[in-house]
Amino acid sequence: MQSPQDYREWEGDTYLTACHDAYAYFFATAMPSRNERNSAIFGGTMGLLRRSVLDDIGGWDEWCITEDAEASVRILAAGHQGIYIDRSSGKGIMPLTFDALKRQRFRWCFGGIQILRKHHRRLIPWQRHPQDRLSTAQRVDFLIGGLQWGSDLVSLGFAAVLLLSTIAVVSGQPLTFRPFAGPAIVLPVTLAFAGALRAIWALRLLSRVTTRRAVLAFLSWMALSLAVAYATARGVVRRNGVFLRTPKWREDGGLIDALRSARAETALAAGLSGTAVAAAVGGAGPALVFFTFWQAALYATAPTMAWLNLHTELSTRLRRRQRTEDRRERAATYQPHVAAATLVLLVAGGVSLLALSTTDPGTPRSFELPDRETQDQGPLGNLGIVPDGNPGGPSDTTTTTTTTTATTATTATTAASGTPGASSSTTDQNSSTTTSTGAPTSSTASTVGPPTSATTPSTTPSTPTSGGPPTSLPGGGPPTSRPGRP
Repeated sequence: MQSPQDYREWEGDTYLTACHDAYAYFFATAMPSRNERNSAIFGGTMGLLRRSVLDDIGGWDEWCITEDAEASVRILAAGHQGIYIDRSSGKGIMPLTFDALKRQRFRWCFGGIQILRKHHRRLIPWQRHPQDRLSTAQRVDFLIGGLQWGSDLVSLGFAAVLLLSTIAVVSGQPLTFRPFAGPAIVLPVTLAFAGALRAIWALRLLSRVTTRRAVLAFLSWMALSLAVAYATARGVVRRNGVFLRTPKWREDGGLIDALRSARAETALAAGLSGTAVAAAVGGAGPALVFFTFWQAALYATAPTMAWLNLHTELSTRLRRRQRTEDRRERAATYQPHVAAATLVLLVAGGVSLLALSTTDPGTPRSFELPDRETQDQGPLGNLGIVPDGNPGGPSDTTTTTTTTTATTATTATTAASGTPGASSSTTDQNSSTTTSTGAPTSSTASTVGPPTSATTPSTTPSTPTSGGPPTSLPGGGPPTSRPGRP
Protein backbone atom coordinates (compact mmCIF):
# COMPACT_ATOMS: atom_id res chain seq x y z
CA MET A 1 0.00 0.00 0.00
CA GLN A 2 1.35 3.40 -1.02
CA SER A 3 0.06 6.87 -0.18
CA PRO A 4 1.31 10.24 -1.46
CA GLN A 5 4.64 11.58 -0.31
CA ASP A 6 3.51 14.83 1.23
CA TYR A 7 5.57 17.64 2.73
CA ARG A 8 5.07 20.41 5.26
CA GLU A 9 6.05 24.05 5.86
CA TRP A 10 6.43 25.04 2.22
CA GLU A 11 3.56 27.51 2.05
CA GLY A 12 4.46 31.09 1.27
CA ASP A 13 7.89 30.42 -0.29
CA THR A 14 8.28 30.48 -4.07
CA TYR A 15 11.07 27.92 -4.30
CA LEU A 16 9.59 25.43 -1.83
CA THR A 17 6.15 25.76 -3.42
CA ALA A 18 7.56 24.93 -6.86
CA CYS A 19 9.32 21.85 -5.46
CA HIS A 20 6.17 20.73 -3.63
CA ASP A 21 4.03 21.00 -6.76
CA ALA A 22 6.63 19.09 -8.78
CA TYR A 23 6.59 16.26 -6.22
CA ALA A 24 2.79 16.19 -6.26
CA TYR A 25 2.60 15.80 -10.05
CA PHE A 26 3.67 12.13 -10.04
CA PHE A 27 1.23 11.15 -7.29
CA ALA A 28 -1.58 13.15 -8.91
CA THR A 29 -1.19 11.78 -12.45
CA ALA A 30 0.94 8.63 -12.72
CA MET A 31 0.02 6.72 -9.57
CA PRO A 32 -3.79 6.75 -10.00
CA SER A 33 -3.32 5.56 -13.57
CA ARG A 34 -0.95 2.76 -12.55
CA ASN A 35 -3.27 1.76 -9.71
CA GLU A 36 -5.96 0.85 -12.25
CA ARG A 37 -3.62 -1.77 -13.74
CA ASN A 38 -2.19 -3.11 -10.45
CA SER A 39 1.25 -1.61 -11.18
CA ALA A 40 1.54 0.87 -8.33
CA ILE A 41 5.12 1.49 -7.19
CA PHE A 42 6.14 1.15 -3.56
CA GLY A 43 7.95 4.42 -2.84
CA GLY A 44 9.22 3.65 0.66
CA THR A 45 8.03 6.83 2.37
CA MET A 46 4.38 6.68 3.53
CA GLY A 47 4.03 3.07 2.35
CA LEU A 48 3.34 -0.32 3.96
CA LEU A 49 4.41 -3.86 3.09
CA ARG A 50 3.35 -7.19 4.50
CA ARG A 51 6.26 -8.84 6.25
CA SER A 52 5.29 -12.25 4.86
CA VAL A 53 5.35 -10.88 1.29
CA LEU A 54 8.77 -9.33 1.82
CA ASP A 55 10.06 -12.65 3.13
CA ASP A 56 8.46 -14.44 0.20
CA ILE A 57 10.43 -12.44 -2.36
CA GLY A 58 13.72 -12.80 -0.47
CA GLY A 59 13.88 -9.39 1.22
CA TRP A 60 15.48 -6.22 -0.07
CA ASP A 61 18.07 -6.18 -2.82
CA GLU A 62 20.72 -3.97 -1.30
CA TRP A 63 22.64 -3.61 -4.56
CA CYS A 64 19.96 -1.16 -5.75
CA ILE A 65 19.96 2.33 -4.25
CA THR A 66 16.17 2.51 -4.80
CA GLU A 67 15.47 -0.85 -3.23
CA ASP A 68 11.86 0.05 -2.42
CA ALA A 69 10.85 0.56 -6.06
CA GLU A 70 12.82 -2.54 -7.11
CA ALA A 71 10.91 -4.64 -4.60
CA SER A 72 7.67 -3.54 -6.32
CA VAL A 73 8.64 -5.42 -9.49
CA ARG A 74 9.33 -8.67 -7.64
CA ILE A 75 6.20 -8.36 -5.47
CA LEU A 76 3.91 -8.00 -8.47
CA ALA A 77 5.82 -10.67 -10.43
CA ALA A 78 5.15 -13.08 -7.54
CA GLY A 79 1.40 -12.58 -7.98
CA HIS A 80 0.75 -10.17 -5.11
CA GLN A 81 -1.26 -6.98 -5.34
CA GLY A 82 -0.38 -3.34 -4.74
CA ILE A 83 -2.75 -0.49 -4.11
CA TYR A 84 -2.45 3.30 -4.12
CA ILE A 85 -4.58 5.32 -1.70
CA ASP A 86 -4.79 8.97 -2.68
CA ARG A 87 -4.87 10.32 0.86
CA SER A 88 -2.01 11.96 2.68
CA SER A 89 -1.10 10.03 5.84
CA GLY A 90 2.07 11.89 6.82
CA LYS A 91 4.18 14.90 5.92
CA GLY A 92 7.94 15.04 5.76
CA ILE A 93 10.64 17.58 4.94
CA MET A 94 11.80 18.09 1.37
CA PRO A 95 15.38 19.01 0.45
CA LEU A 96 15.71 22.70 1.15
CA THR A 97 18.63 23.50 -1.17
CA PHE A 98 18.92 23.18 -4.91
CA ASP A 99 22.09 21.13 -4.58
CA ALA A 100 20.31 18.66 -2.29
CA LEU A 101 17.41 18.44 -4.74
CA LYS A 102 19.78 17.56 -7.59
CA ARG A 103 21.44 14.84 -5.54
CA GLN A 104 18.07 13.33 -4.64
CA ARG A 105 16.95 13.27 -8.26
CA PHE A 106 20.28 11.77 -9.29
CA ARG A 107 19.72 8.92 -6.83
CA TRP A 108 16.19 8.27 -8.06
CA CYS A 109 17.29 8.20 -11.69
CA PHE A 110 20.31 5.99 -11.07
CA GLY A 111 18.13 3.53 -9.16
CA GLY A 112 15.59 3.50 -11.99
CA ILE A 113 18.32 2.60 -14.48
CA GLN A 114 19.53 -0.15 -12.14
CA ILE A 115 16.02 -1.64 -12.08
CA LEU A 116 15.83 -1.47 -15.86
CA ARG A 117 19.19 -3.18 -16.26
CA LYS A 118 18.25 -6.07 -13.97
CA HIS A 119 14.62 -6.65 -14.99
CA HIS A 120 14.66 -5.59 -18.64
CA ARG A 121 14.10 -9.17 -19.84
CA ARG A 122 10.93 -9.70 -17.80
CA LEU A 123 9.65 -6.21 -18.69
CA ILE A 124 9.53 -6.88 -22.42
CA PRO A 125 5.77 -7.11 -23.21
CA TRP A 126 6.00 -10.36 -25.18
CA GLN A 127 8.30 -12.07 -22.66
CA ARG A 128 6.70 -14.95 -20.80
CA HIS A 129 8.01 -17.08 -17.95
CA PRO A 130 6.14 -19.72 -15.90
CA GLN A 131 7.12 -18.12 -12.57
CA ASP A 132 6.52 -14.54 -13.73
CA ARG A 133 2.95 -13.33 -13.25
CA LEU A 134 3.35 -9.78 -14.59
CA SER A 135 0.62 -8.78 -16.99
CA THR A 136 1.30 -6.95 -20.25
CA ALA A 137 0.03 -3.66 -18.78
CA GLN A 138 2.32 -4.04 -15.79
CA ARG A 139 5.32 -4.72 -18.03
CA VAL A 140 4.58 -1.65 -20.14
CA ASP A 141 4.19 0.60 -17.08
CA PHE A 142 7.50 -0.44 -15.54
CA LEU A 143 9.30 -0.40 -18.88
CA ILE A 144 8.15 3.13 -19.72
CA GLY A 145 8.88 4.22 -16.15
CA GLY A 146 12.51 3.17 -16.62
CA LEU A 147 12.95 4.47 -20.16
CA GLN A 148 11.52 7.92 -19.38
CA TRP A 149 14.70 8.77 -17.46
CA GLY A 150 16.57 8.70 -20.75
CA SER A 151 14.65 11.64 -22.22
CA ASP A 152 16.97 14.14 -20.53
CA LEU A 153 20.02 12.34 -21.93
CA VAL A 154 18.47 12.57 -25.39
CA SER A 155 17.87 16.28 -24.78
CA LEU A 156 21.54 16.76 -23.88
CA GLY A 157 22.60 14.97 -27.05
CA PHE A 158 20.23 17.13 -29.05
CA ALA A 159 21.80 20.25 -27.54
CA ALA A 160 25.22 19.01 -28.71
CA VAL A 161 23.84 18.48 -32.22
CA LEU A 162 22.44 22.01 -32.18
CA LEU A 163 25.83 23.42 -31.27
CA LEU A 164 27.54 21.55 -34.09
CA SER A 165 24.79 22.51 -36.54
CA THR A 166 25.07 26.19 -35.66
CA ILE A 167 28.86 26.11 -36.02
CA ALA A 168 28.56 24.39 -39.38
CA VAL A 169 26.03 26.91 -40.70
CA VAL A 170 27.98 29.96 -39.48
CA SER A 171 31.43 28.79 -40.59
CA GLY A 172 30.32 27.11 -43.81
CA GLN A 173 32.41 24.03 -43.02
CA PRO A 174 30.91 20.68 -44.06
CA LEU A 175 30.29 18.08 -41.34
CA THR A 176 29.79 14.33 -41.48
CA PHE A 177 26.09 14.72 -40.59
CA ARG A 178 23.35 16.92 -41.95
CA PRO A 179 22.65 19.82 -39.58
CA PHE A 180 19.16 20.49 -38.31
CA ALA A 181 17.51 22.99 -40.60
CA GLY A 182 14.22 23.42 -42.41
CA PRO A 183 11.65 20.63 -42.01
CA ALA A 184 14.03 18.43 -39.99
CA ILE A 185 13.64 20.69 -36.96
CA VAL A 186 9.83 20.74 -36.95
CA LEU A 187 9.38 17.44 -35.11
CA PRO A 188 11.66 18.26 -32.13
CA VAL A 189 10.05 21.68 -31.70
CA THR A 190 6.56 20.16 -31.80
CA LEU A 191 7.42 17.49 -29.22
CA ALA A 192 9.06 20.03 -26.89
CA PHE A 193 6.09 22.36 -26.86
CA ALA A 194 3.59 19.52 -26.59
CA GLY A 195 5.38 18.09 -23.55
CA ALA A 196 5.50 21.43 -21.78
CA LEU A 197 1.82 22.20 -22.41
CA ARG A 198 0.74 18.71 -21.35
CA ALA A 199 2.62 18.91 -18.03
CA ILE A 200 1.30 22.38 -17.16
CA TRP A 201 -2.27 21.47 -18.11
CA ALA A 202 -2.25 18.19 -16.12
CA LEU A 203 -0.77 19.87 -13.07
CA ARG A 204 -3.38 22.61 -13.09
CA LEU A 205 -6.24 20.17 -13.62
CA LEU A 206 -5.31 17.47 -11.12
CA SER A 207 -3.48 19.43 -8.44
CA ARG A 208 -5.76 22.46 -8.72
CA VAL A 209 -2.95 25.01 -8.68
CA THR A 210 -2.68 28.33 -10.48
CA THR A 211 -0.98 28.73 -13.83
CA ARG A 212 1.95 30.52 -12.19
CA ARG A 213 2.52 27.63 -9.78
CA ALA A 214 2.24 25.11 -12.61
CA VAL A 215 4.84 26.99 -14.68
CA LEU A 216 7.22 27.18 -11.70
CA ALA A 217 6.82 23.44 -11.10
CA PHE A 218 7.64 22.80 -14.75
CA LEU A 219 10.75 25.00 -14.43
CA SER A 220 11.89 22.94 -11.42
CA TRP A 221 11.69 19.80 -13.60
CA MET A 222 13.69 21.42 -16.36
CA ALA A 223 16.30 22.63 -13.86
CA LEU A 224 17.10 19.00 -13.02
CA SER A 225 17.53 17.93 -16.66
CA LEU A 226 21.33 17.87 -16.70
CA ALA A 227 21.54 16.01 -13.38
CA VAL A 228 19.14 13.36 -14.66
CA ALA A 229 21.09 13.06 -17.94
CA TYR A 230 24.31 12.54 -16.00
CA ALA A 231 22.69 9.92 -13.75
CA THR A 232 21.32 8.08 -16.77
CA ALA A 233 24.73 7.96 -18.44
CA ARG A 234 26.37 6.66 -15.27
CA GLY A 235 23.62 4.10 -14.76
CA VAL A 236 24.20 2.74 -18.26
CA VAL A 237 27.96 2.31 -17.90
CA ARG A 238 28.11 1.39 -14.20
CA ARG A 239 26.24 -1.36 -12.42
CA ASN A 240 26.71 -0.37 -8.79
CA GLY A 241 26.24 3.07 -7.32
CA VAL A 242 26.77 4.80 -4.01
CA PHE A 243 23.79 5.81 -1.91
CA LEU A 244 24.13 9.55 -1.37
CA ARG A 245 22.11 10.72 1.60
CA THR A 246 20.21 13.85 0.74
CA PRO A 247 21.39 16.71 3.00
CA LYS A 248 18.13 18.22 4.21
CA TRP A 249 19.87 21.30 5.59
CA ARG A 250 22.79 23.41 4.62
CA GLU A 251 23.71 27.01 5.22
CA ASP A 252 23.42 29.36 2.25
CA GLY A 253 26.70 30.99 1.46
CA GLY A 254 25.42 33.62 -0.95
CA LEU A 255 24.81 33.99 -4.66
CA ILE A 256 28.18 32.54 -5.64
CA ASP A 257 27.58 29.32 -3.69
CA ALA A 258 24.09 29.01 -5.13
CA LEU A 259 25.30 29.43 -8.70
CA ARG A 260 28.18 27.08 -8.04
CA SER A 261 25.69 24.25 -7.60
CA ALA A 262 24.44 25.00 -11.14
CA ARG A 263 27.77 25.86 -12.76
CA ALA A 264 27.50 23.14 -15.43
CA GLU A 265 24.00 24.22 -16.46
CA THR A 266 25.07 27.89 -16.45
CA ALA A 267 28.03 27.20 -18.73
CA LEU A 268 25.89 25.14 -21.10
CA ALA A 269 23.18 27.82 -21.27
CA ALA A 270 25.78 30.51 -21.95
CA GLY A 271 27.35 28.45 -24.73
CA LEU A 272 24.04 27.76 -26.42
CA SER A 273 23.03 31.42 -26.19
CA GLY A 274 26.31 32.52 -27.73
CA THR A 275 26.00 30.11 -30.65
CA ALA A 276 22.39 31.18 -31.20
CA VAL A 277 23.48 34.80 -31.46
CA ALA A 278 26.28 33.83 -33.84
CA ALA A 279 23.81 31.84 -35.95
CA ALA A 280 21.43 34.79 -36.16
CA VAL A 281 24.24 37.10 -37.24
CA GLY A 282 25.58 34.54 -39.69
CA GLY A 283 22.27 34.21 -41.51
CA ALA A 284 21.10 30.83 -40.20
CA GLY A 285 17.43 29.89 -40.43
CA PRO A 286 15.04 31.28 -37.83
CA ALA A 287 13.99 27.79 -36.70
CA LEU A 288 17.58 26.82 -35.85
CA VAL A 289 18.16 30.09 -33.99
CA PHE A 290 14.89 29.83 -32.08
CA PHE A 291 15.38 26.24 -31.00
CA THR A 292 18.97 26.92 -29.92
CA PHE A 293 17.64 29.68 -27.69
CA TRP A 294 14.99 27.25 -26.44
CA GLN A 295 17.64 24.74 -25.34
CA ALA A 296 19.64 27.52 -23.72
CA ALA A 297 16.54 28.60 -21.77
CA LEU A 298 15.99 24.98 -20.68
CA TYR A 299 19.40 24.80 -18.96
CA ALA A 300 19.11 28.39 -17.69
CA THR A 301 16.29 27.22 -15.41
CA ALA A 302 18.91 25.64 -13.12
CA PRO A 303 20.63 28.91 -12.09
CA THR A 304 17.17 30.48 -11.92
CA MET A 305 15.97 27.95 -9.35
CA ALA A 306 19.27 28.27 -7.48
CA TRP A 307 18.69 32.02 -7.28
CA LEU A 308 15.14 31.49 -5.99
CA ASN A 309 16.55 29.15 -3.40
CA LEU A 310 18.59 32.05 -2.01
CA HIS A 311 15.38 33.73 -0.88
CA THR A 312 13.92 30.67 0.83
CA GLU A 313 12.40 31.60 4.20
CA LEU A 314 12.22 28.76 6.70
CA SER A 315 9.86 28.52 9.63
CA THR A 316 11.10 28.87 13.20
CA ARG A 317 11.00 25.13 13.79
CA LEU A 318 12.89 24.34 10.60
CA ARG A 319 15.56 26.91 11.40
CA ARG A 320 16.02 25.35 14.82
CA ARG A 321 16.44 21.93 13.25
CA GLN A 322 18.67 23.46 10.61
CA ARG A 323 21.36 24.29 13.13
CA THR A 324 21.47 20.72 14.44
CA GLU A 325 21.56 19.18 10.99
CA ASP A 326 24.19 21.63 9.81
CA ARG A 327 26.51 20.61 12.64
CA ARG A 328 25.96 16.98 11.75
CA GLU A 329 26.73 17.66 8.10
CA ARG A 330 29.90 19.51 9.01
CA ALA A 331 31.03 16.66 11.25
CA ALA A 332 30.38 14.18 8.44
CA THR A 333 32.41 16.38 6.09
CA TYR A 334 35.40 16.59 8.42
CA GLN A 335 35.29 12.95 9.52
CA PRO A 336 37.25 11.53 6.53
CA HIS A 337 39.96 14.17 6.98
CA VAL A 338 40.28 13.44 10.71
CA ALA A 339 40.48 9.70 10.02
CA ALA A 340 43.17 10.26 7.36
CA ALA A 341 45.22 12.49 9.68
CA THR A 342 44.99 9.91 12.47
CA LEU A 343 46.13 7.16 10.11
CA VAL A 344 49.11 9.27 8.97
CA LEU A 345 50.15 9.91 12.58
CA LEU A 346 49.93 6.21 13.43
CA VAL A 347 51.99 5.23 10.39
CA ALA A 348 54.59 7.93 11.14
CA GLY A 349 54.87 6.73 14.74
CA GLY A 350 55.31 3.14 13.64
CA VAL A 351 58.01 4.08 11.13
CA SER A 352 59.85 6.12 13.77
CA LEU A 353 59.87 3.22 16.23
CA LEU A 354 61.05 0.87 13.51
CA ALA A 355 63.88 3.26 12.60
CA LEU A 356 65.00 3.51 16.24
CA SER A 357 65.06 -0.26 16.60
CA THR A 358 67.26 -0.75 13.49
CA THR A 359 70.10 1.68 14.24
CA ASP A 360 73.89 1.00 14.16
CA PRO A 361 74.88 -2.45 15.53
CA GLY A 362 77.17 -0.80 18.06
CA THR A 363 74.28 1.16 19.59
CA PRO A 364 71.92 -0.64 21.98
CA ARG A 365 68.63 -1.29 20.24
CA SER A 366 65.31 -0.19 21.58
CA PHE A 367 63.47 -2.81 23.63
CA GLU A 368 66.62 -5.00 23.73
CA LEU A 369 68.95 -5.65 26.65
CA PRO A 370 72.60 -4.85 25.84
CA ASP A 371 75.08 -7.70 25.56
CA ARG A 372 76.78 -8.31 28.97
CA GLU A 373 80.05 -9.96 29.75
CA THR A 374 79.87 -13.24 31.64
CA GLN A 375 81.69 -11.74 34.62
CA ASP A 376 79.75 -8.43 34.64
CA GLN A 377 77.70 -7.97 37.80
CA GLY A 378 75.55 -5.28 36.28
CA PRO A 379 74.44 -2.05 37.96
CA LEU A 380 73.61 -3.75 41.24
CA GLY A 381 77.05 -5.23 41.50
CA ASN A 382 78.62 -1.84 40.86
CA LEU A 383 76.70 -0.55 43.87
CA GLY A 384 78.11 -3.31 46.05
CA ILE A 385 75.07 -5.58 45.88
CA VAL A 386 75.68 -9.05 44.49
CA PRO A 387 72.92 -10.81 42.56
CA ASP A 388 72.14 -13.30 45.35
CA GLY A 389 71.19 -10.49 47.70
CA ASN A 390 74.24 -10.76 49.98
CA PRO A 391 76.06 -7.53 50.74
CA GLY A 392 79.47 -7.13 49.27
CA GLY A 393 82.19 -4.71 48.43
CA PRO A 394 82.92 -2.93 45.19
CA SER A 395 82.84 -4.82 41.95
CA ASP A 396 86.61 -5.05 41.71
CA THR A 397 87.00 -6.74 45.15
CA THR A 398 88.52 -10.18 45.12
CA THR A 399 87.87 -12.70 47.83
CA THR A 400 90.88 -14.94 48.25
CA THR A 401 91.24 -18.07 50.26
CA THR A 402 94.74 -19.34 50.69
CA THR A 403 95.62 -22.73 51.94
CA THR A 404 99.26 -23.34 52.67
CA THR A 405 100.86 -26.75 52.78
CA ALA A 406 104.46 -27.10 53.76
CA THR A 407 106.54 -29.98 52.65
CA THR A 408 109.91 -30.30 54.30
CA ALA A 409 112.75 -32.42 53.01
CA THR A 410 115.59 -33.03 55.41
CA THR A 411 118.91 -34.41 54.37
CA ALA A 412 120.68 -37.10 56.33
CA THR A 413 122.74 -34.58 58.17
CA THR A 414 121.81 -31.12 59.56
CA ALA A 415 123.72 -27.93 59.40
CA ALA A 416 124.13 -28.05 63.20
CA SER A 417 126.25 -31.22 62.96
CA GLY A 418 128.84 -29.27 61.14
CA THR A 419 129.42 -32.14 58.68
CA PRO A 420 131.07 -30.83 55.54
CA GLY A 421 128.94 -31.08 52.43
CA ALA A 422 125.87 -31.53 54.41
CA SER A 423 123.08 -29.11 53.64
CA SER A 424 119.59 -28.52 54.84
CA SER A 425 116.84 -27.55 52.40
CA THR A 426 113.29 -26.72 53.13
CA THR A 427 110.76 -25.99 50.46
CA ASP A 428 107.43 -24.42 51.16
CA GLN A 429 104.99 -24.30 48.33
CA ASN A 430 101.94 -22.13 48.73
CA SER A 431 99.15 -23.32 46.53
CA SER A 432 96.25 -20.93 46.46
CA THR A 433 92.83 -21.15 44.81
CA THR A 434 91.12 -17.85 44.18
CA THR A 435 87.34 -17.34 43.69
CA SER A 436 86.64 -14.11 41.94
CA THR A 437 83.50 -12.20 40.88
CA GLY A 438 84.65 -9.82 38.27
CA ALA A 439 88.50 -10.24 38.51
CA PRO A 440 90.79 -12.90 37.04
CA THR A 441 92.08 -15.79 39.16
CA SER A 442 95.36 -15.09 40.96
CA SER A 443 97.89 -17.37 42.65
CA THR A 444 100.31 -16.43 45.41
CA ALA A 445 103.43 -18.54 46.11
CA SER A 446 105.82 -18.11 49.05
CA THR A 447 109.10 -19.93 49.32
CA VAL A 448 110.93 -20.25 52.56
CA GLY A 449 114.59 -21.00 52.14
CA PRO A 450 116.36 -21.80 48.98
CA PRO A 451 114.10 -22.88 46.18
CA THR A 452 114.20 -26.43 44.96
CA SER A 453 113.96 -27.57 41.41
CA ALA A 454 110.56 -29.17 41.77
CA THR A 455 107.40 -28.28 43.58
CA THR A 456 104.33 -30.31 44.26
CA PRO A 457 100.92 -28.53 43.86
CA SER A 458 98.53 -28.86 46.67
CA THR A 459 95.30 -30.73 46.12
CA THR A 460 93.62 -29.41 49.21
CA PRO A 461 90.18 -27.97 48.25
CA SER A 462 89.63 -24.33 48.86
CA THR A 463 86.97 -23.09 51.15
CA PRO A 464 85.11 -20.04 49.82
CA THR A 465 84.24 -17.28 52.19
CA SER A 466 81.98 -14.34 51.72
CA GLY A 467 82.71 -10.81 52.55
CA GLY A 468 85.15 -8.15 51.55
CA PRO A 469 88.82 -8.39 50.62
CA PRO A 470 91.28 -10.31 52.82
CA THR A 471 92.77 -8.51 55.82
CA SER A 472 96.15 -10.29 55.69
CA LEU A 473 98.77 -10.50 53.03
CA PRO A 474 99.26 -13.69 51.05
CA GLY A 475 101.28 -16.21 52.93
CA GLY A 476 100.54 -14.60 56.28
CA GLY A 477 97.89 -17.06 57.31
CA PRO A 478 94.20 -17.38 56.62
CA PRO A 479 92.45 -14.05 56.00
CA THR A 480 89.69 -12.77 58.15
CA SER A 481 86.57 -11.47 56.41
CA ARG A 482 85.10 -8.06 57.02
CA PRO A 483 81.67 -8.13 58.63
CA GLY A 484 78.90 -7.85 56.08
CA ARG A 485 76.81 -4.75 55.59
CA PRO A 486 73.27 -4.79 56.97
